[in-house]
Amino acid sequence: MIKLDKLIIFDMDNTLIQSYLDFPLMKAETLRLLRKGGYEPDETLPLTHTMGLFRTSERFSPKLEAFIWDRVDEIEYAGLKNAVPEPGIERTLEFLSPYAHIVALTNTKEEAARSVLLQLGLADRLEYIMGRGGARELKPAPGGMLDLMARYPYITAKDTLVVGDALIDIQAARGAGAHFCAYNRSRAEQWLSAGYEPDMSLHSWDDNAARQMLALLGCEVAVHG
Repeated sequence: MIKLDKLIIFDMDNTLIQSYLDFPLMKAETLRLLRKGGYEPDETLPLTHTMGLFRTSERFSPKLEAFIWDRVDEIEYAGLKNAVPEPGIERTLEFLSPYAHIVALTNTKEEAARSVLLQLGLADRLEYIMGRGGARELKPAPGGMLDLMARYPYITAKDTLVVGDALIDIQAARGAGAHFCAYNRSRAEQWLSAGYEPDMSLHSWDDNAARQMLALLGCEVAVHG
């Protein structure tokens, strides 16, 4: 058996699956509950960053933190009920599997992520699924990504590719020193205006997309694919 020396880390929502998570509602509820608890958050920051700052503030309350994440869980559950695989992702993962270890990193609650990926037939195509509750840090922090990379100590950062649709994905990838592939089929992130430039961009999943990803990692792909 050939030892694989490449690692591909996929985001989940709007990358592996089409979900209907109401991210604006999650953020609005988080801000509302934090203010109700006496903490004044910065509205411009991502939800995970806001919660990280709250945890280190004088106003931090474990009870309030747990209550906020419970509310986020409710919104996530509602948004995942009708999730479907991104078009073509099953074939793309099948194409990639002989060449790279394939894992997923999401800010969604880990139990919910595993459940929906299992339900959609994608869990068996992933070697590991890490989410909120399993990662030591949530994106945009690189901690969860570094933890996944540490599971494959013989694979370097230059042989690691992160795939995602959001700014927090590229921020975590850059923090971990990995390559980044922007996947934007259903939404468009303003990468350059935020000061980031993906190494490559894809807008659909198919064999050609898989070949492009593997080429970025320096893989020689068999012609019969």
